[in-house]
Amino acid sequence: MERIRLIEKLLQSCMLSAMAEINYYEKPRAYTRGESDLYMREAHLVVAVGPEGGLTMGELASRMGITQGAVSQLAARLERKGYLLRSKSAQDRRQTVATLTEKGKRLCAEHIAYDVESYQKVSQSLEDYSDEELTKLIEYEAKMREIFTKFE
Repeated sequence: MERIRLIEKLLQSCMLSAMAEINYYEKPRAYTRGESDLYMREAHLVVAVGPEGGLTMGELASRMGITQGAVSQLAARLERKGYLLRSKSAQDRRQTVATLTEKGKRLCAEHIAYDVESYQKVSQSLEDYSDEELTKLIEYEAKMREIFTKFE
């Protein structure tokens, strides 16, 4: 029975971590000086489009691991805010292609720098874990996603 209690404690801890992560991603931030607040997911879409652009909504959805509808909603918001342009593909008029504006390219570069700085801070916080232990944590997270996907 002790293992079941440990599993219960582990799952509760996972839930609290997931809630903290969601709160982190859903809080608006001012990424660029003097610009309007953006949500992390919006900034990540800008980075996924990248300065080269030319990606379809389907390609972006696949790259980000979210639905095409969610990508379309994010793209519409970013277009209204002046970071992104959507246009019909020259090859297939049924597809919509995303490209960044100059403002979007600046945000992309700034957010990539922000990510590097954030990853360095997380690395310092996890300095007690070896690369092998971090690899095990990655495997654990993949297993948890698999478990919860099966429970749906």
